[in-house]
Amino acid sequence: MNDSTVNGGPRDVDAVIAAALAGLEVDHHRREPGQFLVTLPGTARLQTHCWLVVRDHAVFVQAFVCRRPDEDHEAVYRFLLQRNARLYGVHYTIDRIGDIHLTGRIALHAVTAGEVDRVLGQ
Repeated sequence: MNDSTVNGGPRDVDAVIAAALAGLEVDHHRREPGQFLVTLPGTARLQTHCWLVVRDHAVFVQAFVCRRPDEDHEAVYRFLLQRNARLYGVHYTIDRIGDIHLTGRIALHAVTAGEVDRVLGQ
């Protein structure tokens, strides 16, 4: 597949993501159509699991980072907020209990193999 913009709907985007992941040679599993669980190799951690989920208007990106920090969580959250300014396509978030995640969205028309690679690289 080329790196052109996708003009179709979720099915076309599903095919672009599947081809991109195969081309990147990253470990991934397809749960259902439009749902990809990608396993990324890490440096500090052995691996990171990242969801790519095709929805009606965008691809949702989500990866668990770590549990709520036991100590100095305000400083950790401050660091993450500052780091958000340098990230592309994703941002750090916390859930209702304070666990840290990376989340993002890619508009369906913007999904290309290159864009999938850039977002997973974050």
